[in-house]
Amino acid sequence: MPNDNTVKSLARAVSVLECFSQKEPELGVTEIADRLKMQKSTVYNILTTFQSLGYLIKNPSNNKYQLGYKLLHLGYIVSSNMSIRQQFIPHMKQIANACGEVCYLGLLDRMEVLYVEAVYPNSQIQMRNILGERAPLHCTGLGKAMLAHMKPEEIREVLSGPLPGFTKCTITDPAVLSNELEEIRNNGYAVDNMEHEFGIRCVAVPFFSMDGSVMGAVSVSGPSPRFDPASVIRNAALITEHLQGLQHCF
Repeated sequence: MPNDNTVKSLARAVSVLECFSQKEPELGVTEIADRLKMQKSTVYNILTTFQSLGYLIKNPSNNKYQLGYKLLHLGYIVSSNMSIRQQFIPHMKQIANACGEVCYLGLLDRMEVLYVEAVYPNSQIQMRNILGERAPLHCTGLGKAMLAHMKPEEIREVLSGPLPGFTKCTITDPAVLSNELEEIRNNGYAVDNMEHEFGIRCVAVPFFSMDGSVMGAVSVSGPSPRFDPASVIRNAALITEHLQGLQHCF
């Protein structure tokens, strides 16, 4: 949310870039204008400016826009200088190989999960690069692990909704979610019970900065039949053990 010191024209321009996603990598002027409730002429001027600077590419076959290679270059700079990934990767490799599941690292960013790393066990072929993907807090293991330890006013903001359903297992009732967050705080870990993707379960443990605020979480994820109650507890303990060795780094 822009504050009094925000350059409003710049905030509007960035909001246009943020319309693009993995699900919608290509958008037109009208689609963006409708979504942001902005004048088409304003959106067009922003898009053409970004295009001239290399941050957007226009598809001549349909006149729609895509994110450009200049953003890829900036993303590479961020990724290569993100020291937290380098600190976690050796531990994530050990976690993934010990439990035979994919291990994820997520950070809390603007009330969402930001995925910054995924490590596959040696027995599995890496399926996709998740770096930079985002997900809601209320329906993912990483998200719920972080949400449970956020500030009370931030938790209230999330609980006030919306809490969109992704599967029939997604918790969309604020009272039910609030009770689960209390359980997560007591247990020290969160479980995504097929709430974001049907058939996939995960267990996640949060980690904190030196001042005690939650920074992110580490999870392991896989097909739901492999995550019975015993394996959930075992995997949570494994992640917790590795995080204890890293805690002094933040």
